[in-house]
Amino acid sequence: MELYITLAVMAFMIINFLWQKFPMGLTTMACCTLLAIFKVLTPSEAFQGFTNNSIILVAPMMALSVAITKTSIVPRIRAMVDDLGSKTGMALVFFFFLVTIAFVQFIPATATFSILVVFLTTLSNSGEVTASRLLMPMLGISCAWKGYIPIGMGATSFATINARYETIINNPDYLLKMMDKFKVAAIPVIALTLWCLFAWRLLPKEGNVSAKGMKEVKETKVLPPAQEKLVFIVFAAVMAVLVLNKWTGSLMYIAPAAGIIILIYGGALTVPEVTKALTADMIFLMAGVLGVAAAMSKSGAGDLIGNAILSILGGHPSSLFVMFLFTIVTIVMTTIMSNSATANILYTVAATVCLAGNWDPRGIMLIIAIGNVISLGFPSGAAETALIYAAGNYSLKDVWKFTVPYILIAIVTIAFSANLFFPIYG
Repeated sequence: MELYITLAVMAFMIINFLWQKFPMGLTTMACCTLLAIFKVLTPSEAFQGFTNNSIILVAPMMALSVAITKTSIVPRIRAMVDDLGSKTGMALVFFFFLVTIAFVQFIPATATFSILVVFLTTLSNSGEVTASRLLMPMLGISCAWKGYIPIGMGATSFATINARYETIINNPDYLLKMMDKFKVAAIPVIALTLWCLFAWRLLPKEGNVSAKGMKEVKETKVLPPAQEKLVFIVFAAVMAVLVLNKWTGSLMYIAPAAGIIILIYGGALTVPEVTKALTADMIFLMAGVLGVAAAMSKSGAGDLIGNAILSILGGHPSSLFVMFLFTIVTIVMTTIMSNSATANILYTVAATVCLAGNWDPRGIMLIIAIGNVISLGFPSGAAETALIYAAGNYSLKDVWKFTVPYILIAIVTIAFSANLFFPIYG
């Protein structure tokens, strides 16, 4: 009976992720509640995700990122964007690409483009580099670089990924380390960046880029010098603890929490700001997924799903074939539906398949994490993608010469790189 209840709850979760009517965190909390009500899990087992090391690391890190946005870094970059008069040609392309890379390390891509589109509208259509030619490649740069550099939220991406599958596959040797995503994503990031640097000319030169309808991004008051210095010191210290986790050990998981406590007492963060970050939907989503994963493991539902998919793949498929299969599925799904929905469905399914096949899951998990943000093919892929298509007044026929090769390059490089570093047979 537990098996059927778990499968029903899993189906409920997937349907709600696809439907997107309610916040995903609410969906996973409902799943955990149902699993506890029907006694598939005890209450403490159902909600054990909130005490998971990865959650303890990621939640305060989100609050720490809020503190960074209150420093003078973002206004300085905005001022640089405003000073475009003397820049032309490739210098302009490089400049906007670098600004995009910098922004997406600390603030959401949607907010990034809400800022940058306004400045792009001031560019003339008379030169080779026009707003219409820059906007879509900037989205391509964002897709490639978002969460890549291990600073800010990128520093905890490995823990976020681990949290999605460590309850199903509890072998510590198969958990990701801080730099694993960085090295696997290096080849795709380089290849996609080079494509963006040269392929912007494939886009229509003249267009009607508009900032109408863009959400206004509120100016954040910059902290006083003393508090700003405190933020930089705390941020640097936390990053050092994360990077040196081989020696700092479990201190890595509590360093961000210690950092935000210092910032609250130092006046750089307020309690409401921290509370808002700690109660973000993402935190409830991650914690809830862990509860569902625990039920799948305990009830045998995970084995059932994993063995069923494994039987379709065959007894001993090649590692590269499996990598290509998961890369294609991930990118196709994230092209037509949201990043979050794609990831939350595939992480659990992939983990059960890896467990059934006794495979090393790290390469496949990184494929999902990296491929999940390659969402520029259709406006429905992500909020920032919809924003770009709307602001650029793009039709699919306007951009396919850029987007289709971009997606193909992503599929080939992500699958190859994941198989190079983490083949499924070890």
